[in-house]
Amino acid sequence: MADSEKAPWKYLVMWLRFYYAIHFLKSGINYAVFGVIPDFSKAGAVGPYLAEMNSIGFYPFIKYLEIVLGSMLLLNIFTPLALAVMAGIAFQIVYLNLFISPHPRQLFTGTQELLLCGLLLLAYGKSYASLFTFKARPAFPWNK
Repeated sequence: MADSEKAPWKYLVMWLRFYYAIHFLKSGINYAVFGVIPDFSKAGAVGPYLAEMNSIGFYPFIKYLEIVLGSMLLLNIFTPLALAVMAGIAFQIVYLNLFISPHPRQLFTGTQELLLCGLLLLAYGKSYASLFTFKARPAFPWNK
């Protein structure tokens, strides 16, 4: 049995996965069910960017994607895939919150995204090991 499957690591990773899943679900459901759209005018330099994302429909797409990804993470379905997609969203949040609009609330959110996504990617790192093949050859999934 790998060390990551033993207590306390097993429970720490499970707790991080649940917390990150609920974080994504809360964000997506607030938009999809309750229609909560943040006041972009209070987001500083990020405000116009977020307003344009909303006007072209990318912001709603991300919110619905958060529901799907949060559900996948909560139910432990295709977790490495969900984390890989979440990493793209988390990267944008980290960049905007830590470097573009470093308001105290955004500093917390950016740091939280960086730690949660980073630690979970590290915890499921063995799933990504084959991605780091120096000279990869084409290999269809249906070929053995």
